[in-house]
Amino acid sequence: MIESPDQLPDLRRLIAMCAVIAVVVFAIIARLWYLQIVLGSSLASASDSQRTRLIRRTAARGIIEDRAGNILATSKPRYVVSLLPNEVHANSLVLPRIAALIGVPVSDIVQKIAQNRTTPFDPVPIAVGVDMHVITRVEEQKLDLPGVLITRDPIRYYPQGALCAHIIGLTRPISAARLAELRPKGYRGGDYVGLTGLEESYESDLRGTSGGLVVAVDANGRLQRDLGETPSAAGHTLVLNLDLNLQKAAEQGLNTALQEGHPGAAVALDCSTGGVLAMVSTPSFDPNTYGHDYSQLLANPQHPLINRATDSHYPPGSTFKLVTAAAGFASGTTSPSTGDYCSGSITVGKRVFHCDKRSGHGALAFVKALGVSCDVYFWHVAMRAGTAALLDAAHRYGLAQPTGIDLPASVDDRGNVPSPDWKRKHKLGPWLPGDLLNMAIGQGYVGVTPLQLADYTAAVANGGSLMVPHLVSEVLDDSSGTARVVRTLSPAVRSHLGLTPDQRDAIVSGMIECLGKGGTAENCGISGLTWAGKTGSAQVFIHGRKATTSVFVCFAPAWQPRIAIAVLVEGGGYGADTAAPIARQMVAEYLHIKLHHQVAIGPRPGH
Repeated sequence: MIESPDQLPDLRRLIAMCAVIAVVVFAIIARLWYLQIVLGSSLASASDSQRTRLIRRTAARGIIEDRAGNILATSKPRYVVSLLPNEVHANSLVLPRIAALIGVPVSDIVQKIAQNRTTPFDPVPIAVGVDMHVITRVEEQKLDLPGVLITRDPIRYYPQGALCAHIIGLTRPISAARLAELRPKGYRGGDYVGLTGLEESYESDLRGTSGGLVVAVDANGRLQRDLGETPSAAGHTLVLNLDLNLQKAAEQGLNTALQEGHPGAAVALDCSTGGVLAMVSTPSFDPNTYGHDYSQLLANPQHPLINRATDSHYPPGSTFKLVTAAAGFASGTTSPSTGDYCSGSITVGKRVFHCDKRSGHGALAFVKALGVSCDVYFWHVAMRAGTAALLDAAHRYGLAQPTGIDLPASVDDRGNVPSPDWKRKHKLGPWLPGDLLNMAIGQGYVGVTPLQLADYTAAVANGGSLMVPHLVSEVLDDSSGTARVVRTLSPAVRSHLGLTPDQRDAIVSGMIECLGKGGTAENCGISGLTWAGKTGSAQVFIHGRKATTSVFVCFAPAWQPRIAIAVLVEGGGYGADTAAPIARQMVAEYLHIKLHHQVAIGPRPGH
């Protein structure tokens, strides 16, 4: 029987339906191909991550060592009790049990978890440096303490104690504010970060790469079993320019002065490179016990936490006459052959300014004037040169500017060089002739740091190049077992003093006179060595009482200099009393000279 056309199927609808089905099937196949082929590896990894977790373990920080390989900062293991927040929250009995075992309130643990938690699988340290007695008790109850971990983590250790504390700095547990800032860089709660010194300024080098324990978890994220460990890599090694024996010689001298109640600082630089050979500030502190001693350190009236070498400025006294000489030379009003006469005082307006030698030095030329530190001579130099020339010379010598040393910028004190504008700004009245005279001999409002003093003394020594002082010479990567140089810190010139060879030689000759017969530091000479020095004595008020700060700068040997030194002792008397004998010991130590006689450190009778 033949069907009528009205009874035949609608081929167009059938074709359309088949096309739709074909498109859907193609889309499904394409999606499966995309998921399995294109995204296969990443999805597999994501799937694994749902089944495994990494319990992070902190890497050891890099070693810091002196130029001879002596260790200044390293890491040693300590026991740490930590919690996995996800595990602990699933068992309400864990917190009170572990709190009782380690002897801390539950509330303290809850607070640490809240402050340091990053992910449920980042261990939160709740007890650091735990002794074996406590560890044993925790291990005995381990089955009843799910989520409690005992690890041997690296802790910072400083073998030299207080000797290098202000240079090396400190590490402390990361604060909540810092954690929020550094979390994108991989930091987690409980990490330690550099707080001061090289620990802070070289944080990115010293911080290692953390590893951890890979564990299997169930669908609810509960820990099931260990799957292996990813090793951590220690941070880079810092090799310093520091000479540990020289550092000890400086500390010994400064501690002798400290016993008499006089804090101080000493800095030694390599004349040609600006490398820091020694930097000591007294009193100091032991970074190994910093946390325990913090309240006492903060209450100490001598402020041991301050690095006096870089973070405090003082009147430099007559050591500033090296700057005044440069101003006279640059202005053309003074030359190495310029003579003068000192009667013991000069009168400016209605005021009489007395030379340190009240009876006067008589007739003298530049070299002799510098050797005996005649105030009258250098007052005349400043008056002829003028304020602008003196300010210009001070700035060329790097004063009132940061040195650029590789310590945190917050401790690189600029110091102060007063000017007419500066006095107006600080509402101290107009610029007076007396201000110029005070500045010419390093008194009044002038303030310099011991590091700045050492830096410009090194510049005089090397012929006029003011270097950027730097503590670190090399950064090494020891992770492969063989040290690889990551980078070397090359010497860098900040500016030039602008001295001609004759002018520089005249200054050096005057500084040699300082240590010779009749010079202000004649008692500090070293047999068989020609070296150059300049004393300074600055009148200051310490705890409301007038005192004299002892200052001395030097370099040695005089004509082939290798080391430049600045020493400053608060209330130590004249420059030759306290500061110069300390510098003398340092020079002898560095140049391997045996001293035939010792010079007493401290104010001489009658001073």
